[in-house]
Amino acid sequence: MRNGAKIMSVRDNAAFIQEISSEHGSFGRFLSNWPSSNEVGLLDLLAKRGSRLGGNTGQMLLRFLGFDGFVTSKDVVACLREAGLDIAEEVKSKGDLAKVQAQFNAWAKETGLPYAHLSRICAVSIGENYSRQ
Repeated sequence: MRNGAKIMSVRDNAAFIQEISSEHGSFGRFLSNWPSSNEVGLLDLLAKRGSRLGGNTGQMLLRFLGFDGFVTSKDVVACLREAGLDIAEEVKSKGDLAKVQAQFNAWAKETGLPYAHLSRICAVSIGENYSRQ
C-alpha cells in the first residue's frame, strides 16, 4: 500500500474500534444491537468517528463484519431506480440514503427477509447479473 492516509487509517480505526468496545463491551455487541432499520445512522457514525469509513467503504465493512444491511452498489442503485425510487445514480446524499433506507425497511417488513438478502436480490435482479431467459 503506497497511500499514507490509508495506512494511518488502520491505526485510527483500531483506536475507534477500541473506543466503541470500551463503551459497549465489544464491537460485535455494539453492531448486534444496532437496528438494520437505521443503517444510515450507523454509516453516519462510522464516517464521523472512524477514518475513511464513509460512503461505500463503510457499507462494505459492515457487510464483511456480518451486519445485516444494504450496499448501494451500482446494480442495487439501478434496481432501486427501476423500482421507482427517485435517487441519483450514485447514492451519496443524506436524502438519497434516507430514501434507500426507507425502501429497504419497507421490503424487509413486507417480506421478512434480512436486509443483506434483499440487497443481494436487488443486485442480481438487473443489469449484467440478470438473465431474462
